[in-house]
Parts: sequence; C-alpha cells; structure tokens
Amino acid sequence: MKIFIEGPYWAGLWTEIAADSLQQAGHTVAVSYHNRKNLHDRLVLAGKTLLPAASRKAAWIKRHRRQLQEAMSHEQWDILLSIQGTVDRQTLQQCRQRSPDLKVFFWWGDILTDQARTRISQAAVFSEQLLVSSRGTFDQLSPRYPMQLRYLPFGVSRRFHSVNHISAQDRQRFASEVAFVGTCYPERCELIRHLNTQLDVPVNVWGRGWRHCKDIQNHGALSLADSLKVHACAKISLNLHHTDTNNGFNMKFYEIPAAGGFQLCDWQPLLNETVLGRQTVACRSVAEFAEKTSYYLAHEQARKQIIAATSKTVFTTEDYTSKLARIFNPPS
Repeated sequence: MKIFIEGPYWAGLWTEIAADSLQQAGHTVAVSYHNRKNLHDRLVLAGKTLLPAASRKAAWIKRHRRQLQEAMSHEQWDILLSIQGTVDRQTLQQCRQRSPDLKVFFWWGDILTDQARTRISQAAVFSEQLLVSSRGTFDQLSPRYPMQLRYLPFGVSRRFHSVNHISAQDRQRFASEVAFVGTCYPERCELIRHLNTQLDVPVNVWGRGWRHCKDIQNHGALSLADSLKVHACAKISLNLHHTDTNNGFNMKFYEIPAAGGFQLCDWQPLLNETVLGRQTVACRSVAEFAEKTSYYLAHEQARKQIIAATSKTVFTTEDYTSKLARIFNPPS
C-alpha cells in the first residue's frame, strides 16, 4: 500500500520510526511534519507575531493543511496516517480529488486530556480507524467509537533503538548509578529529590524543565540516540510515567530494555498482561522506588538476569513492524 504520514517532528522520532517500520513491511511511505516550520514558513508567518497565540497557531495549521494537500496531490495514496495531526474534513476532501479511495487512520499516543478528547472526536468524523496507545484510553473510548477504535501500543525498532557502539567518551559522559531521561513534572521532581536523600550518589537527570526542581543534577535535553546511551550506561534507568497515564506504557518503557538497560518503572496494571511487563521491576510508591533502587544497585547479578530477559523479549514481542502489520495488513 501507499501510506502518507502526517506526523510530529520531535526528539523521540515517532514519525520516522513509524515510516521506517511501514517501509520494512513493504509499503511505500511519504511524510509531512505538522509541527516543523522551514525558513520560508517562518518568514511568511513573521507578520503574525503580534497576534494572540491561538491566532498564530491557527495560521500555521491553515498553512500546513495547504502544504499537506499539495504534498499528496502528485500521486494516489491508499492511507493517510495522521499521528496527532491537524488534518480536517475540508483538507481531506481536497486530497480525495486525487486519491478518491483514501482512508484515514488517526493515531493518538498521548494522555487523554480534554483537548485530546476534542481532537479525537473531530477526527472520528472522517477517519476509518482511531488508534490509541493507552489501554485505559481504549477502554474509556470504546463505548463511543466501537467500530473505529483500535489499540496500538508503542514498540521498538531494531534500526532506531539498538545500541551497537558506545565510545569511551560517551561512556564517561553517560555513566550513572541511577539515571532519568525526561521532562520535569512535579511528581517526578518529588520522587527524584526523595531518592537523592536515600542514595550515596544523586540521580543523574537529562531533560527539559528541571531548572524549577531544586537540587537536581540536570544535564540538558538529549537526542533519542543519546538517551539510549544513557540507558545502556546507567546501572538503573528510572521510567516515571506522566501522572495522568491511564494503564499504558510510554515509549521509554520499550526504549530502556531495547538499549540493554535496567528499568525501574512505576506500576501500571497492564504490566501483568505482557511478557515484557511481567519481567519489568515496578514500584507502587516513592518508598518502594527507594527500596528497590537500593536493592538492585547492590545486586548486580539480579540486574544482569533481568536485562538479559527484557532485552530479548522487547525485540521479539514488541517490534513496531509486527504491531503496525496488525493494523495495516489485517488477516483476510
């Protein structure tokens, strides 16, 4: 099939990994980023800098939709995969002049906020399938969209998530007793500050927004490739889901074992339902995080046994190519 992706441009490479996985499955794929402005875009939009933020955003969305329509106008496409994108019914009508049988699959991977509910509701009007990456979100929305909704959890790609070589310089840069990679939220700040009172060496942190969290050693934001090196070099990598996560796994849940790292994760009921989940060490409280962090720092062999199991499982049971094939190549 020929699949056009309207996706985000960001450090986690969500769009690129999806595109590569679909190409590996034999599909023809093209991409348009709904949040990436080139120099010409910025020059055109410069005259709108005095407008309210909502108006500036609306101006960009309008411009991107025209660009999406233009990009899809040169050949026929079978599917438009919109990853938290901006496509609307009017844009789709224009695209279908060139691709009359075009189907839309809309993928929402973030937490289910009011804004997310609104966007999913809008997309449901013109989408053949609605894809969500949280089991809790799937359970909540299934009664409303029983014929459209599909559960598509995140996964891994050998090309993007394997760590094949780490230089001596990078090993020195990323070596940690305990590491965390991610944006600062209040609950994350609280937990890491507590761990720092219990550990001999403070948690090393990489990510955005940590200047507001006192006494935290923040080393700045990282690319996906460098994030994977952190997980590979740390004795323990913390995975702290957003507080509003509803029984689902973030991308880091898969990235840490793919990098050969040891993951200490906050509890999600879904852990009991997958092989990788049952192999993952999880905590239900701040106190349990402190207890298990100390335990696994002191028990290297136990860490190595879990790493050996999870690093194998993640690539055999959680690969994106297989997960996407179930969506785009369902059994006849």
